[in-house]
Amino acid sequence: MFTRSFVRMFSSVKSSHVTKSSIKSKIFVGLVGSGLAYDGFVNEFGTTQAVTRFLRSLRIAVSISLDYTFSLWGLEEGTEAYSAKKKEVHLRCANRMLKGCLANGGLYIKVGQGFATVNHILPPEYTETLQKLHNECLTRKKDEVRKVFQEEFGKSPEDLYKDFNYTPIAAASLAQVFKATTCDGKNVAVKVQYIDLQKRFSGDLGTIIFLQDIIEIVHKNYNFGWIIKDIRKNLERELDFENEARNSERCAKDLKKFSYVYIPKVRWDLTSTRVLTTEFIDGIKMNQTDEIKKKGFDLADIDVKIFTTFSEQIFNTGFVHGDPHPGNVLIRHGKCGKAELVLLDHGLYETIPHNVRDSLCHFWEAIVLKDHKTMKKYATKLNVKDHYRFAEILLQRPLETKGKFTTRLTDEEIAYMQKIARQRFDLIMETLKEMPRNLIFIVRNLNIIRAVARDHGDPVNRPKLMARHAVKCIHREQGILATVLTFVRRVRFEFALLQMSFHYWFITTYLALLTKLGRAPETKSLFQINTKNRA
Repeated sequence: MFTRSFVRMFSSVKSSHVTKSSIKSKIFVGLVGSGLAYDGFVNEFGTTQAVTRFLRSLRIAVSISLDYTFSLWGLEEGTEAYSAKKKEVHLRCANRMLKGCLANGGLYIKVGQGFATVNHILPPEYTETLQKLHNECLTRKKDEVRKVFQEEFGKSPEDLYKDFNYTPIAAASLAQVFKATTCDGKNVAVKVQYIDLQKRFSGDLGTIIFLQDIIEIVHKNYNFGWIIKDIRKNLERELDFENEARNSERCAKDLKKFSYVYIPKVRWDLTSTRVLTTEFIDGIKMNQTDEIKKKGFDLADIDVKIFTTFSEQIFNTGFVHGDPHPGNVLIRHGKCGKAELVLLDHGLYETIPHNVRDSLCHFWEAIVLKDHKTMKKYATKLNVKDHYRFAEILLQRPLETKGKFTTRLTDEEIAYMQKIARQRFDLIMETLKEMPRNLIFIVRNLNIIRAVARDHGDPVNRPKLMARHAVKCIHREQGILATVLTFVRRVRFEFALLQMSFHYWFITTYLALLTKLGRAPETKSLFQINTKNRA
């Protein structure tokens, strides 16, 4: 009797518990379903997708953190086993980042492309893997493109163009590019922004900054979050394609003195905030070295033109292209048959004030002349304490070398820079933080073109070429006195370079002679002697 009563009572309680749980589950599922339906109806699942991107990013960040922690556990830093394992982890984590950026799209791809350019700091496994983001971006459906045109112009592409090919010829981080023909028969490139980009921008940026902050807390050596925060306004301006069109026209005006630079003309009648139409240009990407050689171009000629063009922006006009990656600089045959540079994608620019440009010109000249007193003076004007480290960041090469001041690095010099990046990472980041924020874009610009020049085999002495342009730009104001001062300064600069070259030739010739006579001195390399106290 007691047992039956207990069983009935227990069954009743259990039945009641199951009923309540079932009701709660149904309520929860109902709320979730209603939320999804509302999000789909009102936001086209924008909130759901934002949550998905956040969770995906969080999962990748956690998996990368755990991979480094446990894969390197118990291995002694500096050993061959540690280095080999670390390279494996770098590659795995870089591929995770690549897949995450491609899956999330938009701003994530833009940030990933930015990391791909800091190859003086990040391991090659990261930079080489993330370079794929310049080409392997997401494409969108045909209906989305039509919808953007309807929202911007109230018409479809078929109404505005004679012919519009919906297969994208390029898919960038913020938009797709299509080839079309205008009603007057002109071939044009049409850049169409991703339809949901502006809606998701703030949320995605907030997620990236949040994850950067978390990573910095867990991994003390990581310190990139401040860069994202600093360039937020620039990223916001990139969303306005009319601003990009104005930038391209200003760039064309600034560089009109160079016959070998071409900027595609804007079709304002077919341009809006989210659609940009320019003349179509066919060319070779500046990092496609084999293709450039096949077409008969001179790599040294191309590099001189690249360095001169961006030196003009950095030292003279102060209106600097912030993203000159290989896909944004094309090479084609110019009017004289030689290489002509075609500059694309003018969404990201930075304006450098006159006082900053002036200090940078003097600093760059002093670098090549190895005038540490002047270097320190103008580094201080730029709010940088360690002029030595600042110079190496700009050059991406050791500063103290007894020999020709060239771009091409020896194995010893490359090892030195890698050692500095590894051991003095905190000092490098501190220097980057100290400098005026707009110089971050100059460093980015220099890193990109330096990497391209390295692909070309470094046929040109970049530091000297840029220093010559800096000296030329020191006296910008017009007038006879300014012209005379500029001429005198350039003569002094060239004479100093000649002295350095003669000194190097004399030393090497003397040592070669002693070697032939069997009397060569046994000593450490000149590079080791001059850098042992800096490393």
